[in-house]
Amino acid sequence: GGLREPYIPKCRQHNEVRIKFPGTASAREIEFRCPTCNILTTKQKGFANMKCDCKDGGLMTINVHRAASVYTPRSVVIVNPPSPEKIRQIEAAGGSSTALKWVVEGMSEYSPGDMAKTATESTLREQLKSQGLPDEVIEKMIKASGLEKENVSTGQILLAGGVKEAAEEEAVTIAWAMTESRIRISDLHDMTSEKKLKNLYVEGYPEAMRKSGISKIELVDKFPVLTGQFGYTRGNPEPGESRLRAYKDRDGSYNVYADLCETEALFVRLDPMKVAKWLEMQGVNISDCKDEKEASIAILNAIKAPPPGEPKKVGNKGYELLTSLIHSYCHRFIRNAAVYAGIDRNALSELLVPLHLGFFVYAVARGDFVLGGLQAVFENELHDLLELIVTGEHRCALDPGCSSSGSACAVCLHLGEPSCRMFNTRLSRDVLSGKGGYLTSF
Repeated sequence: GGLREPYIPKCRQHNEVRIKFPGTASAREIEFRCPTCNILTTKQKGFANMKCDCKDGGLMTINVHRAASVYTPRSVVIVNPPSPEKIRQIEAAGGSSTALKWVVEGMSEYSPGDMAKTATESTLREQLKSQGLPDEVIEKMIKASGLEKENVSTGQILLAGGVKEAAEEEAVTIAWAMTESRIRISDLHDMTSEKKLKNLYVEGYPEAMRKSGISKIELVDKFPVLTGQFGYTRGNPEPGESRLRAYKDRDGSYNVYADLCETEALFVRLDPMKVAKWLEMQGVNISDCKDEKEASIAILNAIKAPPPGEPKKVGNKGYELLTSLIHSYCHRFIRNAAVYAGIDRNALSELLVPLHLGFFVYAVARGDFVLGGLQAVFENELHDLLELIVTGEHRCALDPGCSSSGSACAVCLHLGEPSCRMFNTRLSRDVLSGKGGYLTSF
């Protein structure tokens, strides 16, 4: 991030130099030529490398100030628990293990706290931990209780350690997001007396969801989201390839510049049975399943997701495929939802929970006012939106170039940086509408 005057050599014969701008954002394309003999005054295009005067040494590279390699902001988006009381309610109900069970079983209860209080080893462990008891005491109390361990045959969740930890984390995120408000399609049916709308909620919406491979869409009109800016990087934006420069105060403490708001959001979850079938078609070994719960568990055990905090290493085929599917579907949903909601595309953002086949699409609040566009779509035009997602144009205006380089670009799938939490990575139209794509496989 240094500011130095670059060295620009002049023509040795005529002692002159002129600059030719390329019309792009790349400083490497700038040419320095002699205005008389037209030869390059540098060995190559762009600025000559200079020694860096920082403590790390090495050569200093020069680029335009707005390039991502010069400054890539780093932010975090989390669902902010609405109150300590809500956190205590979830902990008292069994904590993260109960939240996982609630999501995997289809979220039929309004919240994890409303689930039947079936005592198991893990739920008792979570309850005792929330009371602050030592681990030795907890183990003795569990042993004395004689409760069974969780397993699929008793209706509980049996997952590998690392996968379960990551799945529980995402399940708690979903639970926190829906503790203040949750409107289901069945709630819309109960709230209206208009016959036309009742028929739409009973027949039109479920049919559109079936065709689009979605098992659940719900409205959260008080979505408690926190967006925090904690630093930036330079150079290669890939994690581990550059050094994070965190924001610090004068006393050395770290700062996170955060924006906390309540806004409207739609929660979308793909059909576990159809996702399991699609993953199996892609070569992922999925165990047999007869309902959505078994399919959800089979997917979690098959994709081998890394635990929270561990790098998402490339090479895990199941996890890569699932993340690409959820992320690509989310972007297509946002690009079409913006049209129906009357909201600028960059005013909608995403929060992915891929292990549970879902994502949140929320409106970026400006001040204390929320437009209500997502709610209007949810109540009146959700079937039209889903129809457009399935039957709308899947080709890109830049084909065949786009198709040959990943099938995702600014014209077809990319979103602005404020909207996409993954910097437009792991996107592909092929996973949706290509040969064997999710939307064409059923």
